[in-house]
Formats: sequence, structure tokens, C-alpha cells
Amino acid sequence: MENNCFCGNNTAYKECCGAIHSGKRKAVTAEDLMRSRYSAFVLADIDYILATYSSETCPSDQKEGILEWAQSVEWLGLKVIHTEKGKEFDSVGWVEFQAGFIEKGQKQIMHEKSFFNKENGVWVYVSGEYPKLNKEEKENLPNRNDLCFCGSGKKFKKCCLK
Repeated sequence: MENNCFCGNNTAYKECCGAIHSGKRKAVTAEDLMRSRYSAFVLADIDYILATYSSETCPSDQKEGILEWAQSVEWLGLKVIHTEKGKEFDSVGWVEFQAGFIEKGQKQIMHEKSFFNKENGVWVYVSGEYPKLNKEEKENLPNRNDLCFCGSGKKFKKCCLK
């Protein structure tokens, strides 16, 4: 893959997120980890996604549901909106982003402010919150009974709609 990385960086996948996925390099910042997780969703690399969760919040029992969801959508792109802390020598960080995708023929936007921390010196995803949505984002949410866009494998009504 010589094209730009799935995460939106102007670097080839193998040098960007691919190097993190393969273990050639570590995610240096929380944003690096978030971008690599987005690329893993694009590739449906569920093992990587689960491996980069915090040991406290990893939904390993939902692996099949997350895989099915990741494979069922067409990923459109990632936009990083804001980062707070999450640099190389920080121990916590937040990354707000929007990820576009098409599910069941409907364009949707996942807007999340993700929380990351370091476990044993390595960045991991802990949790996410969903900022107030604008009108366009509300119109692009899944139906109540669809799988949640966060990748949990749960129905939207039992997950992020709460």
C-alpha cells in the first residue's frame, strides 16, 4: 500500500499505522494510538483493537460483534478535531475526532472524545464520550436497534444512546 494511510496522514500505511500494527514501532502519543485504532477498524484488525484497550475496559467478550460491525461498514475517513495532553511524556490524553462511514447505505459520523492513558508505559484506549451533536450528526446516527457505531458490538439503544 503506497497510498496515504487510512488515518489521514500523508504517509504510506506501512510507515504510519502499519508500523504500529506490526509492532515495528509504538504509538508515541495518544493521537498516534487513536489513528492506529481507526486504521485497524478499517482493516477489521480486531486483535489489534482489543490489544490496545485498557485492561480495565477491554470488551474481549464482544470480539465477534465488533468484527462483524467493522466489516459491515465502508470507512470514509478520519478527522482529528482536538487533542489535549497525550504527548510522549504525558500519562493521560484526550483526542476528539470524527470518523465517517457508510452503514446500510446511510452515511454516518462517529464523533467521540476518547480518553487514553498509559499502562506499563504504553498508550491504551480507556473510554469515549460523545459530545453534543449538531443537526447533521443527529440525522446520521444509527437506528435504536442497529449495532452501536462505537464498535462495542451492542445495540445502539443499549450502548451510546443511553
